[in-house]
Amino acid sequence: MQLTWQPDESPRAVSGIDGARVRVGGEWRQTSVWVNSTQMQDWPPRDFTEINADALDALLAAGPEVILLGTGSKTRLLAPALLARVMHRGCGIECMSNAAAARTYNVLLGENRAVLVAFLVEQATPSDH
Repeated sequence: MQLTWQPDESPRAVSGIDGARVRVGGEWRQTSVWVNSTQMQDWPPRDFTEINADALDALLAAGPEVILLGTGSKTRLLAPALLARVMHRGCGIECMSNAAAARTYNVLLGENRAVLVAFLVEQATPSDH
């Protein structure tokens, strides 16, 4: 999916996404990554089952009001205990597909909200070919 890029947008806006990568500004990333208005960092999970308390704590450390969790090509929900961990820290969290997370993030970023988006970019295994 190609997202429309406006020159006056934040350099941290998501400008493209497909099944195997995410483009923030002009940089394509082929591994899981999180982005907010000031930072872009690699994010360790490579599979949905690897999203655990430590992975979420890494996102919370950036101090967002809300976390948009892109769970790949389709929406998958985290275990209630993991969702509660985030909400207990005073932060909202929404799970959605990577494409929906990119669109929502760009809108909230444009509103100057303290939003963080994390994209799960699952790595293909040899059996996937």
